[in-house]
Amino acid sequence: MRFLLMMTCLCGALFTACSSCNGSGTKPGQTAAQQRPRQQKAQIAIVSPKNNEQQPLGATITLSTQMKDGAETIDSLRWFVDGKWLKTTKGEDITWNTAGQTTGTHRVEAVSYYSSGQRENILVSILLLAPQAPKQYTYKVIQTYPHDTKAYTQGLLFDEGFLYESTGLRGESTLRKVNLQTGESVMSINLATEMFGEGLALVGDKLIQLTWQNQVAFVYQKSDFKQLSRINYQIREGWGLTYDGTHLLMTDGSATLYFLDKDYLTEVRRLEVCDDKGAVYQLNELEYINGELWANVYTTDDILRIDPKTGVVTGRINMAGLLNSSEQKAADVLNGIAYDEKTGKIYVTGKYWPKLFEIQVNSR
Repeated sequence: MRFLLMMTCLCGALFTACSSCNGSGTKPGQTAAQQRPRQQKAQIAIVSPKNNEQQPLGATITLSTQMKDGAETIDSLRWFVDGKWLKTTKGEDITWNTAGQTTGTHRVEAVSYYSSGQRENILVSILLLAPQAPKQYTYKVIQTYPHDTKAYTQGLLFDEGFLYESTGLRGESTLRKVNLQTGESVMSINLATEMFGEGLALVGDKLIQLTWQNQVAFVYQKSDFKQLSRINYQIREGWGLTYDGTHLLMTDGSATLYFLDKDYLTEVRRLEVCDDKGAVYQLNELEYINGELWANVYTTDDILRIDPKTGVVTGRINMAGLLNSSEQKAADVLNGIAYDEKTGKIYVTGKYWPKLFEIQVNSR
């Protein structure tokens, strides 16, 4: 009997509680829309710079806000660029000198504090471009060497008299050591059929080979291609890879240049590469040459010269005409830059190309 009495009381309480709602979480007589808290409208707007505005790197930019009608009294306004505090004001305009920044997209944020204690964050983006057009270069062929026409070249480097080459395509990907004079492999290994070989870099006595969409890098002993480790990385695709003596530099087909820890391939920082017109996409095979980064631009005859500190494209080498028309029919795109640090010689080739070229770069 006591149990039945308790259940009766409990059911009554539940009925009373439920009778004050209509099953939708709203009070009687009000719609769901009426029950939602009203979204607070912004009381301040950034009027300079405009969202997605483009400016040359080094420009001095006015940072300005405008209070909207009926806004509260502002107590202070704090400016941030990419999350770093710049200056605190009472609402007056300030200037931001972009010298020392990098190219690419930057976040400009104004955080306003009102006398009521309310705080408001307003954000715009600005794209910093190269301050001048890239210098134009041409080339001269110094020497021509044979190249394996079955090699879908993805990564290329030169060390101690030999070329080291990473080739791609699933079921055909390899790592090979190549005799420069003959173009023949003196040592080669095949990747697993599901792997698509990509960029290649030398760090000390170790070769590091990327894969395209597998998000896996292989680390080999240079002397015998013994696999030392396999590293998973988080960047969506592997394209080009090189080493600047401190970090690995990697591309993924976008305009982004990734700086990675050489041992763990974790991201240290990134740059968005730009010329004077905008971000430059499809950055591919890389080579670090005398403090500059050289990059193939996929599907084009261009090699870019990039300042790896700022992201500025400082030069563009037009490599058109390396192959004659009959050779070009069976070949794919230009892709592959190798640098002999001891002699200063630069070598280039492409996917399925019959030749590899030593070139000299000249100003136009």
